[in-house]
Amino acid sequence: MPSQPESLIKIYRGTRRLGSSRPIVVITGDTLDSKAPFAEYYVFHNFPELGFLYSRTTYGHADALYLYDFGQYPEIFSPKALVESQLEAAQGRLEHEIEMHDRKVADDLFFSASRMAYVETDNTPLIEFAFFNQFIKDRDTMFKFSKSQAIAQLKEKLLEYPEAVRKEEPKT
Repeated sequence: MPSQPESLIKIYRGTRRLGSSRPIVVITGDTLDSKAPFAEYYVFHNFPELGFLYSRTTYGHADALYLYDFGQYPEIFSPKALVESQLEAAQGRLEHEIEMHDRKVADDLFFSASRMAYVETDNTPLIEFAFFNQFIKDRDTMFKFSKSQAIAQLKEKLLEYPEAVRKEEPKT
């Protein structure tokens, strides 16, 4: 049975620190256009000298004369399947980039007995980003780059939050 057209968003938090905080991975799977499903990922992190990581994967037909509905293949093209595939892609990209920058950190985070894993979370990390003016440039890049309706809805929701200041004492 074909899956229903949907724009899905999932947010994951890394279980280990990368730089000064745990990475946050935002993933979308979008099947609103059944002829061109796509998925995106965005990795928010504080690892020095490593830029914002993001990507979009779009699917199309190999033969313009043989068009079909991708929804007929939900095991690969459902929003859930697209999100799962993009999570793997985001993990692989992050591992590769960290390995290129610092092999010791990569070995500890990704190839040790207590390797980095990702747990699904709600919008709270992104709400905190909005409140405390964190990752401003990266969030702006995500909102401009994304074609996902779910990301557009998230942007509208985040605009509702005021700005706050966080003070931690004593300074370490």
